[in-house]
Amino acid sequence: MPIPYRNIVVRADVAGKSAANCALSGGCRLLVGALTWTRSSALHTVDNMSETRILELRTQRGWTQERLAEISGVTVRTVQRLEAGNDVSLDTLSRLGTALGVPVRDLFMEAPKSEYGKAMSALSETEARSFSDAARIAWRHIAFAVALFVTSPIPVVLLIAGADAGVIPTSVEVAIAIGLGALFLVAAAGAAHLVRASNTFSPFPLIRQKRLSSSFGAQQWAESLEETHRRQRGTSLALAVGLWLISPLPVIVAALLEPSQWQGLWIAGGATFLLLVVAVGTFAVLQAAWSRYAAEKLTASAA
Repeated sequence: MPIPYRNIVVRADVAGKSAANCALSGGCRLLVGALTWTRSSALHTVDNMSETRILELRTQRGWTQERLAEISGVTVRTVQRLEAGNDVSLDTLSRLGTALGVPVRDLFMEAPKSEYGKAMSALSETEARSFSDAARIAWRHIAFAVALFVTSPIPVVLLIAGADAGVIPTSVEVAIAIGLGALFLVAAAGAAHLVRASNTFSPFPLIRQKRLSSSFGAQQWAESLEETHRRQRGTSLALAVGLWLISPLPVIVAALLEPSQWQGLWIAGGATFLLLVVAVGTFAVLQAAWSRYAAEKLTASAA
């Protein structure tokens, strides 16, 4: 049954006064001292309970009330009541402190400034796996974003070349306007991918800031992650370098052709090939970079 902390103070106070009124043996005097200390401690706790840090600690970890309730084994309503400053049992406080990785007293007291920024708790293997999955998804979005940024000038190049050669029935000025519009749309799609990457990482601010130390399980997972994907990163890098080396060849060949009315189109086509190949190589490298990033964040502990 929940024990209101205000009742703890009242009972300690009454017990302290009763003990003080009994003039008995030295054992009773010891009891008086113990009860007086209990009363003082209870009052100190109440002063610090006026504003709980549950909401602050939960938000720092990017947790919802539902997730905190699930991890700590309490109900969502209990979390809501505690964040609102209502009474809870000591067992509930212990469960929440364990889930958040802090002593119970730190649920109600500001941590000293000298301790701010240090590792707050050990990172579990489950959290490490969740962060790794998020890193894989986020880096895929980043790779898509960069690839889209690289290829965004392609519509401008092709439309201008087509209009200049008479293949597209419009003026060069109109072709430029349409091409720029297409460029902005592609760039906006890339920006949307960056936003999605940021949102994917948002539940893990403490890991990204290296404020959580890693448990043994998390360390093992990070090391296996790095080792498992090392070959994939090497293969992706080798593929990208090869693509980057051959990417300028069509442009060079087109520039060496005998001048004609189609030379502009050939050059535009070569430039398009160059941008596409560079984008593919960049995408391959960035998509494979997630494992090293995740391993580096997971193995780092706040100093």
